[in-house]
Amino acid sequence: MSNQAKDFHPSPLLVRVGQEELEIRSLECAIHLIRSLRHDRLGRFAEMLLTQMEAAELPRQKQDAWIAFETWSAACGLQPHPSDWRHAA
Repeated sequence: MSNQAKDFHPSPLLVRVGQEELEIRSLECAIHLIRSLRHDRLGRFAEMLLTQMEAAELPRQKQDAWIAFETWSAACGLQPHPSDWRHAA
């Protein structure tokens, strides 16, 4: 069971915070990002997400936490959109 933790490898996610683009490569990086936003408006909306991410130990829990982070970052408008996204139907 201990080597199952190595089975979770998220695809890197590009997020934009202010004018800076950051590549988030791991759940630990995502946790660090949310902690750095703790006193920001976005960070206040992520308290339960941060709890879920910090508590994730098993591969499935880590995967669920990563999906929740992806969803949160998209909902907050942190993910840059392709240039043709605005022209989508």
